Amino acid sequence: MFIPDLMRRLLPFLLLTSLACNFVTARWATPTGVAPTTPTRLPTRVAPAATSTPWRATPTPAKGVYVLRPDQVFLRPDPLLYTGDVVSFILDADDAPASWQEARVRVFHRGTQIAEGQIGRFGIGERARATLIWAWETRDLTGEQELVFSVTPANDRSAGGAATLTMTVNLHASNERPQPEPLARWAQTESACCIFHYLTGTAAARDIEQIKTDADRAFERVRSVLGVTQEKKVVFNMLSRLLGHGGFASDEISLTYIDRNPVGNRLGNIFTHEGTHVLDRQLARAKPILLTEGLAVYVAGGHFKPEDLELRAAALLKWGRYLPLAELADNFYPSQHEIGYLEGGAFINYLVGRYGLDQFKKFYGSFQNASSDSQMLNAALRRTYGQTLAELEAEMLAKLRALDVPAEQVDDLRLTVELFDTLRRYQQLNDPAAYFLTTWLPNGTEARRRQIVADFVRHPTAPENIALEAMLADANRALEQGEFDTTEALLTSVNRVLDAHNLFFDPLAAQYLRAVTQLQAAGYEAQTINLDAGVATAIKDWPKVETWQMENDQWRIANGRVLANPITRNP
Repeated sequence: MFIPDLMRRLLPFLLLTSLACNFVTARWATPTGVAPTTPTRLPTRVAPAATSTPWRATPTPAKGVYVLRPDQVFLRPDPLLYTGDVVSFILDADDAPASWQEARVRVFHRGTQIAEGQIGRFGIGERARATLIWAWETRDLTGEQELVFSVTPANDRSAGGAATLTMTVNLHASNERPQPEPLARWAQTESACCIFHYLTGTAAARDIEQIKTDADRAFERVRSVLGVTQEKKVVFNMLSRLLGHGGFASDEISLTYIDRNPVGNRLGNIFTHEGTHVLDRQLARAKPILLTEGLAVYVAGGHFKPEDLELRAAALLKWGRYLPLAELADNFYPSQHEIGYLEGGAFINYLVGRYGLDQFKKFYGSFQNASSDSQMLNAALRRTYGQTLAELEAEMLAKLRALDVPAEQVDDLRLTVELFDTLRRYQQLNDPAAYFLTTWLPNGTEARRRQIVADFVRHPTAPENIALEAMLADANRALEQGEFDTTEALLTSVNRVLDAHNLFFDPLAAQYLRAVTQLQAAGYEAQTINLDAGVATAIKDWPKVETWQMENDQWRIANGRVLANPITRNP
């Protein structure tokens, strides 16, 4: 994914849309109860802790003053905080009154102000929020800590109009951090094309030589297709947790590399896609997002995997999910993600196929500012090709309708969309810091300087999280192998769990959860599980992956070890 200049500057301020706050309780004037937890429920939003004691300085909000709610305050990294973390604060004020615009936000710990900021309009959708990055150093703290958040409208010079909220935050012992975080330190290496910053003890550290090789091959392809020279090495930050769909490009490129990856680890495609975002700046600076992302798909030969873009677009048309290009250009990122990227790539594929790559590059460098992306695109098309967007789109659609589209192409496309829609639903509900529109991705350069790693590796690792992620990863594997029935069954099962507020009543999901918990009992974290083949991979000594095979209803590892409790196909 390419981050436009405005979005790149504001990326750290992107507000996460829901709070998995199993590490905080909040206190305010109205007493409420704490939501119960169960062993088969993922960490979800926790209600304010029961109390009848308001914050001491403002026992009752002034009449007419907006009340600051617990669900407006976010702490990162998540889902848990540990002694030694450098904590960031996010305050969402999107539904607050107009008086809160440019309001002053302050955070206090033990009566001392530790952070201050201002509410403004940031990020995609220009939501009102304040983000205080790496504001609270917890090195010498442990256990429960009380934080007070205060918001004072810009036109109120007194403290009387401030809305306040007290939260109790639990800092777990630093030695309780889950693997591989205790092993993680920033390290660096280089290849012919790139500079890689990665975390020790992670999958990226284990496979860094292969990563470098794949990157060099991918960048050679980008240079060849675009006809550009690479002016300097591109900087990559290798992440040990899934953020968005796995890649973000700005001045540096952040790339996910993990073993339990629902989007797969096709490094060639990913490096080519993200590398295109960097090197295409030599062709054009201002361009519509539809074309920016479409070019990356075109150069990579597919989005998440190799694809026949023309046949794929014809399948989209046959499926009935095609989006008009003018509408898509003006609403790209909020549109269905896979459809938008496919259409962008297919449109470029059509232009290059009909008029040639040289003419396309001339067109790509001719964009001029306009009131909308569709107008920018239409004007450049008329200057270069002598036709409007509507005319060229009509010609492309006529060609696509004439193609013979196999039924399996439509099934593959439909299930690809369903897979990623389900992944995003999982992220929104249970790992909101990972959701692509609201990703929590602080500045890599500053993180490396301060040796901050938690924001780039920590993520929910409850057995239920691992089970759902393993199911999504297995659905991706089955889809790539053409096992459409298996893919559909897995996605249906995941959505049933999400529909049930993360309770594993579904029999198929329960089998995956059982496998995860029994591997965990043996000291392993499951990475992939394929119940049909009776094969699983898991890690105990990070980042070494070990393979388990089911024989006679028992998981066996290569050296013959058997789990104490057999894992069967039936729940």
